[in-house]
Amino acid sequence: MSDNSFSCQIYVDGLTQLAFTEHSGQRKFDVSADAKSGRLGGFDRLRASDVSDNAVVSHTRSVVMAPCPKAGRNYILDLELPNAEGDHSDAIERFVRSYLPTGLAAMGC
Repeated sequence: MSDNSFSCQIYVDGLTQLAFTEHSGQRKFDVSADAKSGRLGGFDRLRASDVSDNAVVSHTRSVVMAPCPKAGRNYILDLELPNAEGDHSDAIERFVRSYLPTGLAAMGC
């Protein structure tokens, strides 16, 4: 299966304020275990997310895996607010929850 990827970064005054990457055609892995081990990069106060059964969220980042049966394998959304301070986990989850159907459709899932 081929990997389809899309990335977007939004800058304000030269600083990345929002970064997200989507992938389809990914093998399944345990997002929580990989996040805790550091294989997915850094997280500030990591916890499980109820956005999907294989998702994590932190104060400034979320990684979600969802099935992508039409394109084969799995879809991943990685969203980060790299220069944000404080706890934005609830807002990130709300955004991811509302964006996920659109992202899945756009990636052919």
